[in-house]
Amino acid sequence: MFKHWYESQRDTSAEWLQHLHRNPEVGFEEVLTSAFVADRLTELGYDVATGIGGTGVVATLHGAGTGATESERCIGFRAELDALPMAEKSKVAYASRNAGRFHGCGHDGHATTALTAAAYLAQHRDFDGAVRFIFQPAEELLSGARAMIADKLFERFPCDEIYALHNLPGLPVGHVGVPATAALSSADNIDITIRATGAHGSMPHTGEDAITAGASLITSVQQAATRVADARNAGVISFGLFSGGTVRNVLPDEVLIEGTMRTNAVEVRDRLAQLLEDAAKATELLFGVQIEIDVTKVAPVTMNDPATVAAVVSAACQTVGADKVIENARSIMASEDFSELATRVPGAYFFIGQDGRTPHHPEYVFDPDIIPIGAEIFVNLAKARTSKTLNAQ
Repeated sequence: MFKHWYESQRDTSAEWLQHLHRNPEVGFEEVLTSAFVADRLTELGYDVATGIGGTGVVATLHGAGTGATESERCIGFRAELDALPMAEKSKVAYASRNAGRFHGCGHDGHATTALTAAAYLAQHRDFDGAVRFIFQPAEELLSGARAMIADKLFERFPCDEIYALHNLPGLPVGHVGVPATAALSSADNIDITIRATGAHGSMPHTGEDAITAGASLITSVQQAATRVADARNAGVISFGLFSGGTVRNVLPDEVLIEGTMRTNAVEVRDRLAQLLEDAAKATELLFGVQIEIDVTKVAPVTMNDPATVAAVVSAACQTVGADKVIENARSIMASEDFSELATRVPGAYFFIGQDGRTPHHPEYVFDPDIIPIGAEIFVNLAKARTSKTLNAQ
C-alpha cells in the first residue's frame, strides 16, 4: 500500500528535499527550517509544538485505533534539522543558496523521510496509540538532543520507544543495516596543556622541553591504547592540534594539544580516559613538566535496544525484503547525539545504503531514492509498535 501511495507523493517529497537543501541552517539557527517543517506537519493535521530546545519541533498524531489516553503506546521518530558550516561543491540543480552552509550529511533527506512518513500516517490512521515526529536541532554540534531533553522533551512528550536512521554510503544501495548493539561510537574531547620553564634551544638542560614532552605523551598514548583495551572492541584516540612556541630556537613554556576519543564500548571509553591520566602523570615525572588534561564527555555510545532492533529488522524486511536487510550490521566510529535520547528511552538507530561520497564531503549528495525506504520502515514501525497487544503486555 505504501509503495503505491508514494507514487503520488514522490514529487512533493522531492520538493521538500530540494527546499531544505537550498536553505541550510546550522545548529540552533534552524529558524526557517523549523518553521518549514512545522508548517508541513500542521497542514497534515498534527498537533505541533515548536521551540523545543531552541528550534526543535515535536509533532503528535493519534491513530484511529484509540483515543488520546495516558495508557496508549507512543512511538517516536527522530530526524535532524541542521546543516554543516561548509561550502557545497556538488553539482545538483538545487544547491545551497547560503554561503558556507551545506546539507552535507543528509539531514535534509532525513527530515524529508520523516515528513513523508508523517504524511502517509496522517492519511492512513489505521494504527493504535500515537506517533511523535521529533525534529532535532544541532545534531552536528552533538548538543541538540541535550537541549531538547533539558526542555523536558520526554516529560512533555512521552515516548515508549524511539527510532532514527542515517544514510550510509558504502552499504549496498537500498540495503538496510541494523546494528544489534552499538550503532555509533561515543565522542569525547581531549584538551591538554603542558607547562614548563622555557629555555634556549642550545641549553635545554636549563629548563624543561614541553614540545618533546608533548610528542612523547602522544606516542605513549597511541602505543598503550592498543594494549589496555580489548582488541575486539573499537577505540581510537586522535590528536588534531599541537601548538606551542614562537621561534625555532626557544623551547616554549606552554604547549596546547587537542584531540578526540571515540569507542563503541562503554568499558573502553572509561579505560582510555584513565590511560590518558596515567600517561600524563608518567610524562610529568619523565620530563619535569606540569600537565593539565581534561577529557570532556560529549556523546555516549549509541546503544540499540534488543526489542527495538528486532522491530526494525521486521519492518525493514517488510519494506525491502529479507535479502536486503543486514542484521547485526557493524557499528561505525562516527558519533551522534541520538545516543542521548536512546539512553532515556529504548530505541534503535539503523542505516540505509546509498552510493556516492561520504557525508561531510563537499561533493556529497543525498540519494532521494532512499526516502521511500526509510519512510516505509517508519510507517511499518508505527503500526507494529503502537499495537494494543504490546500495550497489554
